[in-house]
Amino acid sequence: MNRRSLFASIALTALLTNACTQHATFVKADTAALGRVVVYRNGIAYYERKASVDGDKLSLKVPADKVDDFLKSLTVTDAKTGLPLPVSFPAPGHQSADGQIEMTIQLPDKSHRDVVLTYVTEAPAWKPSYRVMVSDAGKVDLQGWAVVDNTSGEDWNAVKVGVGSSSALSFRFDLHSIRLVHRETLQSQDSFAKAPPLGGSLMRTVEDESVLAQLDDADIPREEGHPDVMMETIATAKTPRDAAMRRELAKAESRAGRTPNSVGDAMAASGYAPHGGMAAAPAAQAQYKMIGKDQAAGEEQRLRVLADSLKAKKANVMIEGYANNNEADANDKALDRANLLRNQLIERGVAPAQLQAVARGVVAGKKAGVRLVEQKNTDNPKTPDDNGAPVGESHFESGSAMTVLKGTSAMVSVVQGAANGEVVYLYDAEGTHGDAKYAFRSVRFINPTNSTLETGPVTVYGSGRFIGEGLTDPIPPGATAVVPFALDRQVVVDRDGSTGDRISRLLKLSRGVLTAEVQHQKTTKLKVTNRLGTPTTVLVRHNVARGWNVTKSPKVVEKFGDSHLFALEIGPHESKTIEIEEATPLTRTVDLRTPVGLDLVKVWIDSAKDAPDAVKGLKQALQFHQDMAKATETIESLRERADEYRNRLDELHAQLFSLKAVKTAGPLMTHLQTKMKEMSDKVSAGTLAIVSEQEKLLLAKVKFHDALAELTMERTAVASAK
Repeated sequence: MNRRSLFASIALTALLTNACTQHATFVKADTAALGRVVVYRNGIAYYERKASVDGDKLSLKVPADKVDDFLKSLTVTDAKTGLPLPVSFPAPGHQSADGQIEMTIQLPDKSHRDVVLTYVTEAPAWKPSYRVMVSDAGKVDLQGWAVVDNTSGEDWNAVKVGVGSSSALSFRFDLHSIRLVHRETLQSQDSFAKAPPLGGSLMRTVEDESVLAQLDDADIPREEGHPDVMMETIATAKTPRDAAMRRELAKAESRAGRTPNSVGDAMAASGYAPHGGMAAAPAAQAQYKMIGKDQAAGEEQRLRVLADSLKAKKANVMIEGYANNNEADANDKALDRANLLRNQLIERGVAPAQLQAVARGVVAGKKAGVRLVEQKNTDNPKTPDDNGAPVGESHFESGSAMTVLKGTSAMVSVVQGAANGEVVYLYDAEGTHGDAKYAFRSVRFINPTNSTLETGPVTVYGSGRFIGEGLTDPIPPGATAVVPFALDRQVVVDRDGSTGDRISRLLKLSRGVLTAEVQHQKTTKLKVTNRLGTPTTVLVRHNVARGWNVTKSPKVVEKFGDSHLFALEIGPHESKTIEIEEATPLTRTVDLRTPVGLDLVKVWIDSAKDAPDAVKGLKQALQFHQDMAKATETIESLRERADEYRNRLDELHAQLFSLKAVKTAGPLMTHLQTKMKEMSDKVSAGTLAIVSEQEKLLLAKVKFHDALAELTMERTAVASAK
C-alpha cells in the first residue's frame, strides 16, 4: 500500500452489537465510494466520499503518517440531516501492524443511513497548459488543460475531477500527539535571605544591525549646482556667459599667484564664499578637491555597484547622515549628505520608496559621512517588489465523471471556446526576457471565464500551423492577457531618456544657499517604427517603480500591479513617438550663484504660491543677475571688437613698414597712417567702454550678492508658509 495516500485503502465496517451475548461483531460494509476529487496548486487535494451504513458505528483505517491532515480537515455528516457525527480514535502508539490507525465514527442508532465524508490531504500540484488558435476575425479559440497526477495509491473510478487555486493557506499541524502541559511545583522556602537582582543598563540595544555600506564625506558625490562644487560647475560651463565667468575666475587666480587646485581656493580668489563669508573654511579647501576623469569614473563605478546591489537586495534602507562636531548647522549638513547619496542612488535606478534619508547629526566616534542600514523590522511587512496585485482564485471541474488509474496522470479540460483576441506586438524592454530594440509578436485575448487562469505555457497556432510559444502570468477573470510568442523584428523601437528637476517648495534659504524639495522628473521617449506593409497595434509595457508617479503618458489601456500598458495604432511603414514622464520628490541643496540654482529658481518663481517674501527677494536678485549677464555679454562683445581693431593695427603697422622702401608710396602711406590713427582711437574708445561696463558689472555683482545675503528663510518658516 502507498503510504502517501490518506485513504489508500479505507475499510468501512459496521459494528453490530449482539444483544444476547453482549459481544461486538464487525461485519464488512460497503467500501466508501469516491465521488469527487479537487486538486489545488498549493500541494493539497480535496476528497469527497459517500458510504451506506447499517449499524451504530463506522470504523475507518487511516495511515499513521496522515492522521494529522485527516484530523484537521475531516468532516463527517449525515447525508439526510446534514448533522455532524462524532469521531473517536486511539492514543498514539496503538496503530496496527500495517501502520494503520483505526478510527470510529459514532452513529445515533443502528438504522440504515448514508454518510458523507470530506477531507483534505497532501497531493501534487496540478499544472496548467494552454492552446490559442488565432485568426484575422478578431476572435481566438482558447483551450486550457490541467495536468493532474494521481499518486493516491487507488484508482479514481468514474470520479468528477476538478482543479483549483486560491489564497487559502495550507499547513501541517500535530493533532494526534498527546500534549502534557508542564506545571510549576511550589514548595516552602526555608531561606529568608535573598540576593538582589543584577543591575544593568535600561537602554535597549539593537542587535544584528545590518550595515550595508559606509561612505566618508569626501566619497559622497556632489550634484551639479551644490555649494561644495560651484567651482566645478563654472569650470565645465558651456555658454558664453559662463565662459566669461570662467575667464574672470582664471584672472583672479592669476592675480592671486596660484592655480585653482581646490574649490575653496577658487572661491576665495573670486571673492565668493559658500555661506556668505569672505573665504571658504580651511577644512572645505582641503576636502573638496576637483577630481580628474579617472577618479570620476571610479566614483561612478562604485555608485553603480552600490545601486545594483540595493536593487537586487530589494530591502528598505535607511541612509543615515553624520556631521563633524566642529560643523555649524550639523543636523542640516548631516541630512544634506544623506539626501545627496539618496538622490544619486535614485538616479541610478533604485526605487525611491526603498530609501529613507535621516540626519543623525554629531555622534561620538563617527566622522562626517553616511551609513546605509537595512531596515529589517518594519511595521509594514510589504516587500519592495510586492505590487499589491490581488491573489486570484480559480475552480474548474470536469463536465462528466472520468477514470484516472493510480500512478498515472490525466489532462482535465478547464477552458474551451472562443475568446475576444487578436495578434499584436508587445514592447517590453524592462521584462526579464525583454528586448530593448524590438517588439515581440504577441497574442492578446480576454479571459472568458469567471476564474483566474494560472501561470502556464501557451502554444500558439495560426493558419493550421505552429507559430510560437509563450508563458502567461496569472490572468484574472475578464482581464486582458498579452503573451509574446515570436520575435520577427518587424517593429523597431528607438529609446531615449532625459531627467530634470523642478522646485515644488522651499525648505530653507540662507545667504544664497537654497534647500528645496524638488520634483525629480525622468522622461522616456520611444520612437516606434512599423516595417510591415499592413497596420498593426503595438502595446508598450512600462514598469513604474515604487515611489514614482506617472505625470504624463498616453492613455493606459491596462494596469496590473506596477506595470502600465499603452497602445499605439501604427500604419504600414509608419513611425510614432510617445513620451512617458514620471516624477518623485527629492531634497536638493543648490547654490543660487550657479546656473543650476538660477534655472531652478526661475522656473519655480513663475508658479510659486507660497513664501511671498522669498519670491520678492529672489525676483530682485534675478534682476541683478540679468544685469550681470548683460554687462558680461557686452564686455565680451567689446573685447572681441577690440581684438579685431588690434589685429588691424598690427596689419597696418606691417604694411607701413614694408612701404618705407617704396619711393612712390607717399599717398598710400598717408592713407594707411590715417587708418592707423582711426584704429587706435577705436581701441582707446573700446577700452574705455570696457572699463565702463566692468564698473556696471561690478555694481551688479555687489547688488546680486548682497540681495542673496539678505535672503534668509528657515525650515520652520517655510513649513508654516506651506
